[in-house]
Amino acid sequence: MAAFFLLCALSIFETSLSEFVADFSINEQGPPGQLIGNIATKSNFLQKANHSSVTYTYLDKTNAYAGLFSITESNGDLTTTTTIDRENIQCKDPQCILTFDVGANFGDFDVITVNVHVIDINDNAPQFPKSLITINISETSSVGHLVQLPSAVDLDTGENNGVQNYEIFPANVTFGLQTKKKLDGSFDVKLVLLENLDREKKAFYTCKIFAKDGGVEQNIGTLQVDINVLDDNDNPPVFGESIYNKTVPENTLPGTTILRVTATDADSGLNGELEYHISQGAYSDIFSINNRTGEILLLKKLVYEPNEIFSFFVEARDKGAIPNYAQVKVNIQIQDAGNNPPVVKVNLVSGSAGKVLISELINIDAFVAHVSVEDSDTGKNGEYVCSISSSFFDIKPLQSKGYKVVVKIPLDREKASEHNVTVSCHDLGTPPLYSSVSFIVQVGDENDNKPVFLQPTYFASIEENNPVGVTVTKVSATDNDIDLNAQIQYVLHSDAGSSFSINRITGVINATGVLDRETTSDYLFRVLAVDGGKEPKTGTATVIVNITDINDNKPKFSKSLFTFEVSELSDPYTHVGRVTAQDPDLGQNAYLQYSMSSQDRNVPFEVSLNGTVITRAELDREYMGQYNFMVYVRDSGNPSLNSSAYVTVYVMDANDNAPRILFPNKMNNTVSSTVTSLPITKIIAEDKDDGINRQLTYFIQTGNDKNMFNLHSQTGELFLNHNYQFTTDQSVSLIICVQDGGLPVKSACTQLNVEVSINNATIADEKPETDNKYIYISIGVIIFTLIISAGIVVVILVIRKKDSERKNNKSSPGPLGVPMQNGYAPTGTSTLSNSHPEAEYMERKKVTLNAGTNREGSLGSSSHNYSSNISQNVSTNGRAHPCDSNSDTSGETIPSDSGRGGSEDDNPSTAHTADDSRSFDFYHSQSMSPSSFISSLPRKDSKPPRPPPCHIPSSSDKRHSAVPFHSAHNMPYSPISYSSHNNSDQWDFVKSPYNSSVHKDYFNLVGGGSLISTNKSREDDDDAATTTSGSYTINPEDLDDDLNYRCSNDFIV
Repeated sequence: MAAFFLLCALSIFETSLSEFVADFSINEQGPPGQLIGNIATKSNFLQKANHSSVTYTYLDKTNAYAGLFSITESNGDLTTTTTIDRENIQCKDPQCILTFDVGANFGDFDVITVNVHVIDINDNAPQFPKSLITINISETSSVGHLVQLPSAVDLDTGENNGVQNYEIFPANVTFGLQTKKKLDGSFDVKLVLLENLDREKKAFYTCKIFAKDGGVEQNIGTLQVDINVLDDNDNPPVFGESIYNKTVPENTLPGTTILRVTATDADSGLNGELEYHISQGAYSDIFSINNRTGEILLLKKLVYEPNEIFSFFVEARDKGAIPNYAQVKVNIQIQDAGNNPPVVKVNLVSGSAGKVLISELINIDAFVAHVSVEDSDTGKNGEYVCSISSSFFDIKPLQSKGYKVVVKIPLDREKASEHNVTVSCHDLGTPPLYSSVSFIVQVGDENDNKPVFLQPTYFASIEENNPVGVTVTKVSATDNDIDLNAQIQYVLHSDAGSSFSINRITGVINATGVLDRETTSDYLFRVLAVDGGKEPKTGTATVIVNITDINDNKPKFSKSLFTFEVSELSDPYTHVGRVTAQDPDLGQNAYLQYSMSSQDRNVPFEVSLNGTVITRAELDREYMGQYNFMVYVRDSGNPSLNSSAYVTVYVMDANDNAPRILFPNKMNNTVSSTVTSLPITKIIAEDKDDGINRQLTYFIQTGNDKNMFNLHSQTGELFLNHNYQFTTDQSVSLIICVQDGGLPVKSACTQLNVEVSINNATIADEKPETDNKYIYISIGVIIFTLIISAGIVVVILVIRKKDSERKNNKSSPGPLGVPMQNGYAPTGTSTLSNSHPEAEYMERKKVTLNAGTNREGSLGSSSHNYSSNISQNVSTNGRAHPCDSNSDTSGETIPSDSGRGGSEDDNPSTAHTADDSRSFDFYHSQSMSPSSFISSLPRKDSKPPRPPPCHIPSSSDKRHSAVPFHSAHNMPYSPISYSSHNNSDQWDFVKSPYNSSVHKDYFNLVGGGSLISTNKSREDDDDAATTTSGSYTINPEDLDDDLNYRCSNDFIV
């Protein structure tokens, strides 16, 4: 046990002196699983300790912070396991640094001290202990009087996130606010009285205290303070009359009420309850007074004494702690029974029991009551005068009899609801005798006051997505009128819309629907208080409702697909673009963070928290030209919401690959050729780049000192220079180079050995023609050609006429759906004696022509000369030699008639030399060598022969590299196979398997897509079936009939 404690002590000692310390900072309220950092990297443990395999664990797994953080044992990554709320964890210091030790086990053992600074964010609003308090203040309180208020508490602990100041609303009116910051940072808050109070004018106040913190997004706490103004005994009683005079007959019986005094007190409660007393107990044996009603009673029989008047003071005293009082003088004169006082009687037109009701809006001089006075005495004793006690009324004599009481000044029921009026009359005798009568005037209420709200503006807050019918706030109003005129009903103004309703009686405002802060964040509307008068009056207050935010909206990307471009070879961490999203929520609910899908971690890009897309590694377009991945955006609400979008990044090409020459190469770099205008070979090269970076230019670097060769810069085709005179065989070694169009330019070079041999025709062309016999021969050839041409014209006209008749004849269709002549029948026996299958069909197309050069006899075998075929060699060089512009028949050096309807200058692309062979060449998809076709035509008495299965080259076949021409003349022929591209039609058109992107067709067809064509289109000739100088233009319709009808190996025209 002692050893265990010693080990613990050593561990603590080592921890305190740990060599390795990792300091981290993290904002509170982060999501669980947030990566804080790497302990090993932050503490430089691996660098200092130089250990390759380390396991990281808590040194003490029972420490208070083990539940907050998770340590990846294999690499020391420190992540959060829960949302950290700084206000709920026990920080040992104001900075809230959480310290714990991590054990590093690498065979040996070491300790790393980890300090995590939890940074406070403004996530709590100031909060008062109660949202509503009520205080009482005496109306006699002096200006500057202070009332202690509770202070608000903000759970945040940041420098500016706590409570920073207080405000009062409404400000600078009756009450103010006094705040003082204490040593501990809290505030002492007191309510200050700014002006004198008068409960009799206003008995209730309400205000709001706002506590505001100093965060960037300020939070506010609210305290409602209701203030009752306590009544103080600050108003003395007031008598209705300034002096009371009364004449009492001496024969008045004891116990009779001879006078009533009345007083009022504006205070309330005990401060307004009055008691009456006769001051100093004067004449207590003669008179007494009712303490409650103020009635003065006669206690004993009076005895008249001349000029005797009983004068005393009646005192009215309230029941306040320090009572107030008022005194009034009462004069009671004893009347001799021999002289009678006037008899006064009040006649109330309306009302009864000594009370009359009049409206408070009654006009001046309006009639109130009639007063009749009678005195049976004579002389002065029978004359009398009358007066009235109230200042609001006046008494006026009537011409007929008596007096009338009228209104003297305007009445206000809210100030005095009733008036005690006394009419006194006395005669003019000596002494004068008095008599009086009293009545009460009740002032009836009129709707002359509009309701007044307790607050001009009401503030309320409600969380969005609220339940329907939830209470928002309550309004209250008062009306100084009474009865129906003071019955208030509450109504919302039309500017409140349909979002709120109000209880007409209680003033409670409810939400009628679910409110959405993103649609409307604040509502400002008016509420009306309407009284029940005949002409209702209305009071108005303003209600401001703040809709607080909750996280109810997912972030939304501005696009569903973002596309960016970045150049290959860009440095890592190159800016590619930025994805953007919006969240209509507020605050943390709208704070967005972007990330990449975990399934796309293998792409060489990363997405930062702010949505910026950058590269993680150098890119290679030739390896991958396009990347697709998914990005996510999430807000910081609780719970967090997210959405996703797609990103496509196109890698733009950079010139990072040099051209590669496929031919010639080390294994095959020699070509042989006779003197010809055809290309003797073609340089084959490729470039893995794209666009202009793969546009190749060919040139001869060295070896062409004699200008013996011409190399086409775009196609790489090598020609013999026509201007160079070959007299002997030549063997030349050329250095051929290829360069691309990029910047910087990249190139490659190779060696090509060319062997050129001459033949007899070449030598003959060089001998001067000095003998006139050649002139005669030429003239004979011309005449013969003209005769043959005329015959051809006649034959073609006949054929075309038959073709026209065949097309107009509605017979059954032949192969390919082309209508045939009447003589054609798919079945039956032939009518010709010739047993050859195509005898009858070819009879109408049989033409004898002068054959041209047959490629040094390679095509001159008897197998190609059938009487049923048209033997005519047509040139296949769709591209003329760059230096050749002469006629192919005359041998002249100037343009002459070539028999194609124009001079060579008119159509330079079709020029030929003497050794050109005019045969239609077909190219095999593999060998690219010309092939001849021999037709096999159907018999009339049999069905058309079914073509052999044809083959359409696959995509891999079409991507082959071109095979160079090893010889311009002696190239092997290989059969070509075809297949229908429509499985349902065995008689589809023959399609060339030749890939135009690899080889140029040296015999271009009109329309650009046919396998075979003539030198010119039909529209270019005056007569499409006529030509001269041994040339023959074939009718494309006839040629299509033959070619599209079959798929065979050999066909010579």
